[in-house]
Amino acid sequence: MFSYEKLSFSNLTAAPAVERVVEFSPSGMDAAAIVRVLSLAADGKAVSAEAGDGYAEVSGRVNFRLVYVNRDGEAAGADYNADFSLRVEGEFSLGDSVTADVTVLEADVAAGDALTFSAVIAVRAGSIKREEINALTDAEQCYKTTETLSLPVLVAAKTVSVPVSDEAEAGEVDRVVLCDGQAVVSEAVADDGKVTVVGTVNAAVSYVEDGRLETVRFEIPFTEEITADGAEEGDRVSAVAVVRNCKIVLAGVTGANIVRFEGDIALRVSVVRMSGTEVVNDLFMLTNETEITRGTAKYRVFCGQNYISEKVTGTAPLGERPDAQSVVAVPYARCTVARTERTETGVTVEGVLTADVVYRDENGLNSVRAEVPFSFDRTGDFGENLHAVCSVESVSAKARRGTDIDIDATVGISLSSYCEGEAAYISEVVAGAEKEQNTAAISLYIAQEGDTMWELCKALTATPDEIMGQNPALTVPLKEGERVVYFRALGL
Repeated sequence: MFSYEKLSFSNLTAAPAVERVVEFSPSGMDAAAIVRVLSLAADGKAVSAEAGDGYAEVSGRVNFRLVYVNRDGEAAGADYNADFSLRVEGEFSLGDSVTADVTVLEADVAAGDALTFSAVIAVRAGSIKREEINALTDAEQCYKTTETLSLPVLVAAKTVSVPVSDEAEAGEVDRVVLCDGQAVVSEAVADDGKVTVVGTVNAAVSYVEDGRLETVRFEIPFTEEITADGAEEGDRVSAVAVVRNCKIVLAGVTGANIVRFEGDIALRVSVVRMSGTEVVNDLFMLTNETEITRGTAKYRVFCGQNYISEKVTGTAPLGERPDAQSVVAVPYARCTVARTERTETGVTVEGVLTADVVYRDENGLNSVRAEVPFSFDRTGDFGENLHAVCSVESVSAKARRGTDIDIDATVGISLSSYCEGEAAYISEVVAGAEKEQNTAAISLYIAQEGDTMWELCKALTATPDEIMGQNPALTVPLKEGERVVYFRALGL
């Protein structure tokens, strides 16, 4: 009499970000060799993430890359990795497939008796859980109404490695002191059996050429077509790109070198579809009482991704330092988003651009860390529960009057939105005692405003066909006070 179907859906869980300080003191490094720190680049990445009951264990690595002036007054570089592990509390279950992202909020280096690196990191962890409900899909010998139950289903999830490269001409390169790169996704679209992801790797390579510190910036676009079995046009695609590693290859001839950037991107995509199933949402029996048990499936699902690009300008004052004679390079730049808020017309984004500017003064090479706040509004439909990833597309600096450094940059922000949803369904129906038959030859129903055929059938204990057969001019929904008469043919 009652038919049920087990319906599976995917529920995205996201735990609150956990902040942690990571410190590292390398052995074998003579701190006294560092006369002056020019730039410190720091990036974090998750190496593994495993779920337990109510938590996720995340292991990762922070990569510190230092540019400094040595005893000979020359620019030099050092590269170190510091491992970390931490626990993220959240709605995790043993066996869940967990993903984690690591953001370096700030970093510092102290060169006293020993060299000590420190970084404040934020770790976000989440998982896509497979959940199941038992829903009523059909009912015989009943008057029933139906609706489409729409639930999110994970169609495909995949991580691929994408190589990127670019090159630039240089003079006589003595040594490379810093390789820095970050990746951002600007578009991800599903098609039949595949996903196409478009993005950019923004990289900077700092090197010493004929005794001078130089920096060349690369903007490397990429388009990757990823096989995703089951994907269809119109599916929702979440995509995240992280520079896993990068290296510099020097080529060319003496005096005319070529600086070649080679990077490896970890590109992670998830394809989600809102799948619809026709279910019974209400019913009644003419002959028996019914006991209906209802349930609600609650879920969090990826809704969409937008990419916006904005100009950011600001000034880094030198204060009591000697005047800057000229800007040498901007070897490191990052931006972080502090707040995203939906508005009536779009979204407000606030954050900070951080850039290390190396310049030359009367004492030689020096540097200043510029922190430029930014805020802008964009109109459009950006969804809800926004999460932002920020990337520096371009950055430049110049000395103004010798006392200030002007910063000009373009930041790109990928905004991902997540929707909270719920779907009501009938999980169980029990047919109870037989109803007492109505022996009245005639029944009268006086309608309330907006009454539907559903209210009529229950009140008159009759089917829609029986009611309409006797009231052919009836239109629903009914008007306030409208009268519906129903005659019964009673046995003698």
